[in-house]
Amino acid sequence: MNQPSALQRVLSTVLSRHDYRKDRLLQILRDVQDETHYLSEDVVQAIAAALAMSVASVRSTRDFYAFLYAENRGRYRVLFSDNITDQMAGSQALFRQMLDTFGLRPGVVSPDGLLSVDLTSCTGMCDQGPAMLVNEMAITRLDAARIGLICQLIRQRQPLHTWPAAFFDVQDNVRRANVLLGQTILPGEAVRAAMARGREGMLTELRKSNLRGRGGAGFITAVKWQACRDASGEQRYIVCNADEGEPGTFKDRVLLQSHASRVLEGMVIAAYVVGAQSGLLYLRAEYRYLRARLEAELQTMRQQNLLGRCIAGIDGFDFDIEIHLGAGAYVCGE
Repeated sequence: MNQPSALQRVLSTVLSRHDYRKDRLLQILRDVQDETHYLSEDVVQAIAAALAMSVASVRSTRDFYAFLYAENRGRYRVLFSDNITDQMAGSQALFRQMLDTFGLRPGVVSPDGLLSVDLTSCTGMCDQGPAMLVNEMAITRLDAARIGLICQLIRQRQPLHTWPAAFFDVQDNVRRANVLLGQTILPGEAVRAAMARGREGMLTELRKSNLRGRGGAGFITAVKWQACRDASGEQRYIVCNADEGEPGTFKDRVLLQSHASRVLEGMVIAAYVVGAQSGLLYLRAEYRYLRARLEAELQTMRQQNLLGRCIAGIDGFDFDIEIHLGAGAYVCGE
């Protein structure tokens, strides 16, 4: 009997993890690339066959996202932020320093397949640049000395988890917290307060507050929630768009890094009011470093009966949240 190839084993593991669901294609591509380093045509065809999808659909998804690769980009994929704030802080000289150290041209993989060095539009670290991504992990406050040490670590083929922790330190830089971020809220306090008011009571509170969305339309939140609640159909969803991509913007990063419980409990409250059972948090690829702590926060909420079945002891209120990681595409904020 022929033994399965390494690729077949990777695909089987990843596809099983995602229950062979077509709606998880992006997550499947991401997870496979983590193992194979890039998504060759053979990989694309194998995934398409396993999911009963057209090769064109899988290939076009791969090609749409900036952080999915059709060809090998090296064991270390280094992307310097090309945001204007990083440029003003000296990123271009540091970019050239690394290219010169390895004798590379931008975007070209080194002959030994070790690394590639290129630019990306923004890393969401504009308040502590110059910054870069190495295999999608953010490194902040770059200078010539830090670039020199990073080059040494790459030459030595040191895995990222052994690099100095200070490289990956991301600060909030909140200067004035005020009422929204400055007060202590105990876990579950907001959810229980909402349930005490009831679904209609929460809608009434939202109307009275005139709470609006932060987008350009300033859409009234109560109108949106009621429209969702009253829509025909059985299934409703709560989606948290954490894929901010505007250069100079990092509010979502701060909220998810230090106030994740408030964001997640807000999703629970929204689900309670509109009758949703599923929640999706779409996390910007540049904030991949946050994923592990967000998954831990979700697990803590499940243990506290703030996610899962019969939340806070209410029969029939079943709701959970899963994280979907982006792959570098501005329009996916939609």
